[in-house]
Amino acid sequence: MILHNDNVPGNTEEDIKRRCISLILYVVSVALCLYSIIIYVTFKDKNFALVTFIYSLVLLCTFFLVRKTFNIKVIVHLYLIFDPLFAAFIMLYFWRYSSGTALWILPVPIGAYMFLEKKYIYIYTLYVLLIMLFITFISEILAGEIPGFNNTDVSDALVGTASIIIVILLLYYNDKIKSVRIADNFGQDRNSNDVAKFKSEITNRNDKSKTLKETLSGYDRDKEKYAEIFQNVQNIVEGQLSFKDTYFTISQLSHLTKINNLYIAKSIKLNGYYSFSHYINFCRIEYVKKLIDENDLSKITLMCIYTSSGFNSQSTFNRVFKQIEGVTPTEYIYNIK
Repeated sequence: MILHNDNVPGNTEEDIKRRCISLILYVVSVALCLYSIIIYVTFKDKNFALVTFIYSLVLLCTFFLVRKTFNIKVIVHLYLIFDPLFAAFIMLYFWRYSSGTALWILPVPIGAYMFLEKKYIYIYTLYVLLIMLFITFISEILAGEIPGFNNTDVSDALVGTASIIIVILLLYYNDKIKSVRIADNFGQDRNSNDVAKFKSEITNRNDKSKTLKETLSGYDRDKEKYAEIFQNVQNIVEGQLSFKDTYFTISQLSHLTKINNLYIAKSIKLNGYYSFSHYINFCRIEYVKKLIDENDLSKITLMCIYTSSGFNSQSTFNRVFKQIEGVTPTEYIYNIK
């Protein structure tokens, strides 16, 4: 029975959110550094360029100091509050000559949707709208004091590119978070039953194995030894659901069972599998089939199913499914309908 492995580092919802925040802050910091250079070179505004560059350094350095222990919601709130404020400072400079600077705050509502409760989506969306209205109003009042710029194409292109990258990151990691949540729900609802079923199956196999052992003698004692080894393998891989781990290896299995890799590999082959990876993939495919049979595919994507079953890419999943079942996943789904 394979679902998301909560014990695998980097696979929890919090780890995914931390990676997303890290990448977004790197993108923002690099974009601000480049922006300050463009302002200095193109518009010859040293003070504005220096302020922008300092802000990017403060943003990056602060993050490096707290990245290992930061509270996700605190960081997100701080970013969603101060980023639009600094963006407003930039927008005020360029508002009369380019509305492209408004793209700086485009990811704010999306970030609130991904990281925070529903009420904050409305709060930060309203916050962004108020800032834009304020900038529009102030820019009219300060029209004579705001410097003029003839060409903002390069700066607009940078702002647009950075915003698109951030939105793509948010959407990508939001999908990964949904997959983890679905897997966790599967685990909460079914893991206890799955473990019981596997243990029951293992018990039945063990009973059959004991019956067989009673008839063994001489040469057959070697087979008995490997039957015991495979029993240990099943207890770890199936009984403890270890093959939910995408990166589970025979070395890890050897460490857990305290049995040599070669003995494990031979016991697997004696039980009808070509190799360790064939055995692991067989277990994963069986679980994929179980999830397909038990769930409404209009409410859950195939990607959620195969990632929850230990596969890290669609191409690998499709290839392994075809090898084991003789048909593609699409054909299998069509045939059972």
